[in-house]
Amino acid sequence: MLHFIRLPRPSRSALDDSLILLRLAVLYGGLGVLSHYVAAWIMRFVGSQFHIDTQFLMLDALFAASVMLGSLLIAWLLQPDSPLRWLFGSRLSVRGVLLAILGAVVMVYAADPLAGWFDLRLPDSVLLPEGETRPQAVTPLLELTGGRLLMALVIAVLWVPAAEEFIFRGWLFKALARTRPGMLIALPASTLIFALLHGFYSPGGVLVIGVLGAFLGWLRCRYDQLWLCVLAHAVYNGLTLIMVSIQ
Repeated sequence: MLHFIRLPRPSRSALDDSLILLRLAVLYGGLGVLSHYVAAWIMRFVGSQFHIDTQFLMLDALFAASVMLGSLLIAWLLQPDSPLRWLFGSRLSVRGVLLAILGAVVMVYAADPLAGWFDLRLPDSVLLPEGETRPQAVTPLLELTGGRLLMALVIAVLWVPAAEEFIFRGWLFKALARTRPGMLIALPASTLIFALLHGFYSPGGVLVIGVLGAFLGWLRCRYDQLWLCVLAHAVYNGLTLIMVSIQ
């Protein structure tokens, strides 16, 4: 069974490439569905004991935790002889850390101008119209207080970035790199999927996420170290929240 899941080393034909993509489609979809149901199943038993804000925070945290644990399992299935090294890469680089932080800071300051520039060039029909103000069931993140605010910040700045990087620049990126096109498919494909899954943003916001994903993919390609991507993603999310809070 495991023999059919394990990635070929290296891909030698179009059939190998197709089987890699098939494995990823099945594992990717399966992990997403399983993580959703695990988080929902746990919340069904304990969710009613908490405030609605806390329920949504716990749901996010449980989903992200399931994604990270599932990613470790998938890394082992795809590359059982050295799953952790295959997933995380080589040891941390000081230069890579500095570039990760610098790139995240640049992205934060470039995000609004880039998104605004792109959105202004689109016809009004493409942009979602702003509806009437409606009551909100969930308190906006930065209006939370006390423990809920701390929990929300940990999830938004650390937990969710780690879960997303485990997938997009983790086993998905590395597995796509095993195909014959290598980085020519790994970088654009992981970046495109990452951007499209943030499609609830405006078109300009999706463009920003795409540029961020390309930078994170470059970090992964250049230094082969997943934690650099987690660091850059966390810095980006954290600085974005700070910028929003002081405006």
